[in-house]
Amino acid sequence: MSKPPIAKKTRAELREEALRPSPSLGYDRDILAVHLIKCGSFALAEAQLRRAIWLNPFESLFKLHLAQCLQRLKRTPEARECLARVLARDPDNVPAQRLLARLDSLASSPE
Repeated sequence: MSKPPIAKKTRAELREEALRPSPSLGYDRDILAVHLIKCGSFALAEAQLRRAIWLNPFESLFKLHLAQCLQRLKRTPEARECLARVLARDPDNVPAQRLLARLDSLASSPE
């Protein structure tokens, strides 16, 4: 039985990996992910956001967008973990506080 072919990395991907972690990387993937979320392609958006976070673990906005995506995928515990990481680094992050409050209200409301 032959192994499936392994996708070769592009020059851009190799460059990203050589430069990571960097506070200047990942924004293009975040923009794409936000568009994918708006289109309802949550699984594709999640992959882009995880790559953005891997490239630039310093940007809280990427983690916030990932939490929103996970919430839309009905993966609330994972969304809470992302928000906890954001709030641990920046306790005054209002968008993260709002999303966490929304998750709490959804969890407490009867279905």
